[in-house]
Amino acid sequence: MSVVNDIVRGADRVLIQERGPGVPEGIYGAECMSCEAVSPLFDDDSLPVAVWALQHSQDRPDHTLFLARTECHWRVVPRPDDPPPAASSGSDFLGPAFVGLMCLLTALSGLLPALTS
Repeated sequence: MSVVNDIVRGADRVLIQERGPGVPEGIYGAECMSCEAVSPLFDDDSLPVAVWALQHSQDRPDHTLFLARTECHWRVVPRPDDPPPAASSGSDFLGPAFVGLMCLLTALSGLLPALTS
């Protein structure tokens, strides 16, 4: 298992798509929206599901709408790249304050040429 593609990052955990030996990229299936017929599930191949839907519709011509599903495995793991949270210090606001000050100065510097003309 490797943390390659984060799906969602939380405060101290990450939701990832499970990858590795024996884990399919996708699990495909379909169900008929006109009756309760459901296709078998297939790992890593949607073609058998499409064939199932066509055959089902051929046997029942008024059954033409299907719900297709693709499933995958997810896993929640600890966030590997973040150090554990430290106690909050009074200097936590300095980063955002500095960025805000720089934005303000940049905006004002754009106004200076207009004021001198």
